[in-house]
Amino acid sequence: MTRRLSSDEVVDRALSSLRAAGIRDGEVFLREALSGSVDTKDGAIDSVLSRGERGVGVGVLDGQRAGFAHTSDLTASGIDACVDQARRMATVTEPDQDLRIATEPLDAPELDIYAAGLEERPLAERGVLALEVERAARAFDARIGRFRRTTYSDAEVTTTLATTHGVRAAYRETSVGVMTSPVASQDGERQIGYHGEGARRPSDLDARQVGARAARRAVEKLGARPFPTRKLPVVLDPWMSMSLLGAIAPLFSADNVLKGRSLFADRIGERVASERITIVDDARRRGGLRSAPFDGEGIATAPRTLVERGVLRGYLTNTKTARRLGTASGANARRASYASPSRIGPSNLYVEAGVDEPDAMVRRLDRALAVTSLLNLHTIDPVSGEFSLGATGIYLEKGAPVHPVQGITIAGNLTHLLSSVIGVGTDLVFGPSGVGSPTLVVAELSIGGT
Repeated sequence: MTRRLSSDEVVDRALSSLRAAGIRDGEVFLREALSGSVDTKDGAIDSVLSRGERGVGVGVLDGQRAGFAHTSDLTASGIDACVDQARRMATVTEPDQDLRIATEPLDAPELDIYAAGLEERPLAERGVLALEVERAARAFDARIGRFRRTTYSDAEVTTTLATTHGVRAAYRETSVGVMTSPVASQDGERQIGYHGEGARRPSDLDARQVGARAARRAVEKLGARPFPTRKLPVVLDPWMSMSLLGAIAPLFSADNVLKGRSLFADRIGERVASERITIVDDARRRGGLRSAPFDGEGIATAPRTLVERGVLRGYLTNTKTARRLGTASGANARRASYASPSRIGPSNLYVEAGVDEPDAMVRRLDRALAVTSLLNLHTIDPVSGEFSLGATGIYLEKGAPVHPVQGITIAGNLTHLLSSVIGVGTDLVFGPSGVGSPTLVVAELSIGGT
């Protein structure tokens, strides 16, 4: 029986194979992950799943031609074959003078992203938290009777990156999450709510809070009334603001900017939002769900301000796009798996907290619409910024809810929306995707109703 190579031995073998093949510029990316999930439905465990993943991706630069291959066969022969495949791939790709392999040494900051013992917990025990979420949702309101699904999931991941230039580092991380979709019923009407949260350790998840928020999302939709077309101030709570920020995150990608697919192209130094808005991408935020000491190319991460008091200051970059822009890499190369090359993406992307107390900020509005869901965010035009989104919400007067509304559309332009933010709350919250935001108030948007 072939002995299982340790992670260090896998990386050593890949580096040796690269050097033996005469490859000066090579990269090895190893990821080992253990994950589990428990689905519950209507108070009982419905399914339990455990999964393991371990593999290596090898990148090669040969005459500025890039080659990439991956394998889960981590025997010596399997690793050698992967290196050879990456080398052969580099002979058929087009040369790119802006490609580079990491050469700078990496530090080892303490980011508080790992909780020991997570994967040692029995899967059935993990279902307890999901069941607590359902109980909390039912306790919130008697009109919650059923659930579409409730899921608890967790993962423990080890990432190792090394290059033929001597760069080598590794880190471990854990993540947990829980989500639920309760169904509220009243007088023959049914409405579905949804809420999910994530953390680095189970103790940081509040089952009662998740259940209550999901139940509120369902209950607050009951009894919706027709709503006339009009213009109103719009309130986006942290979760709705997160959805919007996540949808526009690709506009900060330097790859999209260089390809003319972003309304932020060629606008560094220009005002693109209200002076109340500052947007930060911070891969070193302590305990952040997307925190990491280095990115998918082996570049040390660092906090980056993309929008400062409304002024565009930078883009999300990797080594290739940074060279084309004449800047240093922002360490924004993300790798979802060992089986794929890196792509530009955010880490912990968030709108900085403001100075306005959320409830007081909303009470100052004579009439407003508090948005409770936004649909089809992917349809926002990345170049013009135009959007027309399906939505549900709650009509407010002096901050007090009057009645829910649904079947409406919210239309406008991203530049106008961002420039029209008149209130930024103190209640910064991060969601399970690593995106964060406080409550935002937009001065006015067009709302299409009946």
